[in-house]
Amino acid sequence: MLIYNTTFHVEGEEQLSPFLTYMRDVYLPAVLRNGHLRNPRFVRLLTDVGDNLIGYALMCEVDDVQALKKWKLETGHTLESSFHQQFGEKILMFSTSMKDVTEKITPL
Repeated sequence: MLIYNTTFHVEGEEQLSPFLTYMRDVYLPAVLRNGHLRNPRFVRLLTDVGDNLIGYALMCEVDDVQALKKWKLETGHTLESSFHQQFGEKILMFSTSMKDVTEKITPL
């Protein structure tokens, strides 16, 4: 299993309401539509991400690299383009793929 994380840096409070509405009504339903990504967690970052920026992240599980590639081809690239058309440079987004390695640190 992999974790696919997309982080968002929202520029100022005036962008916050439109961003949250877009995430609820457009982005998250599109992310989950084809079933490759699942178990979403949408979180607010508590760390300082810069002057007048508010950080959020969306984390989802995906079975493997092939499923993630398929999601990106079927949904991800179009969704990212749509997001940039909606918000321009007012919201920065970037994605990271991660592998859960919790079992490597379990107590002996």
